[in-house]
Amino acid sequence: MNRAKLSPEAKAWILYDGGNSAFATTVIAAFFPIFFNDFWASGLDAEVKTAYLGWGLTISNLVLLFTSPFIGALTDVSRTTKLLFAGFAAVSIISVAMLYLVPAGSWLQALVFFGIANYCFAAGNTLYDKMLIQVSDESTIARISSYGFAFGYLGGGLLFLINAAMTIKPEFFGLTSVADAVRWSFLSVSVWWTLFLIPILLKIKDRGSNESGSHFKLAYSKVFNTLRTVSSKKNVFIFLLAFFLYIDGVHTIMAMAADFALNLGLPSSDVIVALILVQFVAFPTTLLWSKFAYKFGDKNTLLFTISLYLVVIAYSAFLSNAIEFYILASMVGAIQGGIQSISRSYYAPLIPQNESGEYFGFYNMFGRAGAFLGPALVAIFVTFFQDTRYGLIPTAALFIMGAIILLKVKSANESFQS
Repeated sequence: MNRAKLSPEAKAWILYDGGNSAFATTVIAAFFPIFFNDFWASGLDAEVKTAYLGWGLTISNLVLLFTSPFIGALTDVSRTTKLLFAGFAAVSIISVAMLYLVPAGSWLQALVFFGIANYCFAAGNTLYDKMLIQVSDESTIARISSYGFAFGYLGGGLLFLINAAMTIKPEFFGLTSVADAVRWSFLSVSVWWTLFLIPILLKIKDRGSNESGSHFKLAYSKVFNTLRTVSSKKNVFIFLLAFFLYIDGVHTIMAMAADFALNLGLPSSDVIVALILVQFVAFPTTLLWSKFAYKFGDKNTLLFTISLYLVVIAYSAFLSNAIEFYILASMVGAIQGGIQSISRSYYAPLIPQNESGEYFGFYNMFGRAGAFLGPALVAIFVTFFQDTRYGLIPTAALFIMGAIILLKVKSANESFQS
């Protein structure tokens, strides 16, 4: 494998993932849903809590769905990538810190701050993905993309490990209760994220064009023109269709993990242990996937990881105890970093380099657009069979259809002419 020395810009780009992933792990995956249920919305009925949380996530993701291509296009016509990236990161960091101040029972305030943080986190990642092209070349893009995800798992996992310890033994950290520990965990995410943001702001410079005229009008024009013509860019369009399907399968499995554990009778402390396990298994295996991709190619690697997800789905139907769930968590952790990082590095050479912001906006839009398919299939299947162990079986169709469509994508050097 190519062991060319990474540039300072690439190293700063990789390090940032170790900071913002703390939000994805500590806040999104673990503590916000639990704390919302037990602290901020404790006076509401269970069904109402679930509905409010669901609507908060839906609104945040829908806003992102319709704005991410515009955000990317705006940075393609103006030299504002780093400025907007820093702005989104700062707003998200502040919003997470504000959760520390939200008192018990204030579910609406908590949802507003969480919704803003979630949106800005994802919007900033559109521009972060765009920067990958700036800090890499054809020979290093898969390696750098994998390093980003790997150090994201490591950085997010390390802070989550500390945060979990705070909730298990709050008195050891000088805290008075579990609730106090969770509130301080939100504040620690903001501090951690800020520290990892500094290198990327110092090392990476804005590049690209700065076109004359209204940048907002130019960005809107670019997005609508691309929407009309994207189907003519065959490789991009086909890949996005495949990505739309299989990444929704990935997200569904990630989202269902905690629910599976709870239905097996595991306490929340064991669920947290499983989430930690995923992070630390994903760190080394994501690095290994970059080596695999270098040897066998990005598309072959994606097809192989999809096949492994089918094995995970088959195994999930036979879960009966905690040990088997931990094995499932390890399997997911071993695959998900690979499919995420290689998808990004495979897509980057397919798109017009001077329009990378806009096209990564579409990449993130398609990644979010399919977020309803997997959960809907799970809900239908579980309702019909009345057994949550069989819930993931229909998501196999998403992986299979995604793999079939992915086979039709040509390699980057045969991609469209633009």
